[in-house]
Amino acid sequence: MQEERVAAETGKQPEQGSGEEEEGPTREPEGSEDVRAKGGVGKTAVVHAEEEVEKEEEEELMAQLEEYEQVILEFQYELEVTRTRYSLATGTIASLQHQVDIQESQLRRINMENQMLQKELRERKQQLQAMMDKFSNLREDKKHQEMMGCIEKDNFLLRQHVSELEDALGKRDHVISELDAKASELQAQVEQDQNHLQRWRQLQEELQSKKEMIGQAEQQARVALESAQSRLERLRNKVIQATFSSPGVKASNTNTEISDNDILEALQRIITERTDYYNQLKQKGVKVLPLHQSDNSLPSKSKKVTSK
Repeated sequence: MQEERVAAETGKQPEQGSGEEEEGPTREPEGSEDVRAKGGVGKTAVVHAEEEVEKEEEEELMAQLEEYEQVILEFQYELEVTRTRYSLATGTIASLQHQVDIQESQLRRINMENQMLQKELRERKQQLQAMMDKFSNLREDKKHQEMMGCIEKDNFLLRQHVSELEDALGKRDHVISELDAKASELQAQVEQDQNHLQRWRQLQEELQSKKEMIGQAEQQARVALESAQSRLERLRNKVIQATFSSPGVKASNTNTEISDNDILEALQRIITERTDYYNQLKQKGVKVLPLHQSDNSLPSKSKKVTSK
């Protein structure tokens, strides 16, 4: 819109001068030149204001881009911390799972030993019962007494062995109970660590999503910055073209790049020349329009000249 406005004002200046020549053929030619001078000053002021606005927009976009880069660095740091914690949690879970496997293996081995002891105890009881049944009907004196002594001795030994086996079995049951309790605790800890790991994964996904959003915003800001720079460059080229195409203004060296100071000096020289010319016309008594007018009067004046 700003470029179209500058182009419209630039195109309307010759029409303004030609309209005034048709209205008063008896006027002196100095009046038309004064009107063109006034139009050039207004056009220069408008272009200078638009260039300032474009520079402010570029500075704001650069500030936003720096803020986005800072936010991306913070999110990258948080993502690295999350990855480190995730690795630690994974190692802890693997260690706990290994301990659970070892405890389960020991529990299975103890259960197998317990079963073997119970089987041996049943066999011993069966042997004792068989021996008692076998020698229950023997009534011989000496032989019966000797056999009864042996049986009682064997019975005592078997009872003692059974008592020892029962004690060992009780100890085994106690150890099994302790291992079951410890395995339950380890399982609960594993489940808790898995829940923590799930939360860390969710946090990592959220951080990744935020990082992608920041990247999209940064890309949009870069696109906007490139667009603003392109518009500013086009505006600068138009200012250079409008400045050095004015009568009496020439570039110092066409082979070198024109700096902003060269443009400013040329605009100041044009304004000074137009002001001096305007003062000379007033001193000669020529009726001319005021040199300084509001920006709103320029488009209305151009419309009147065009309609004529």
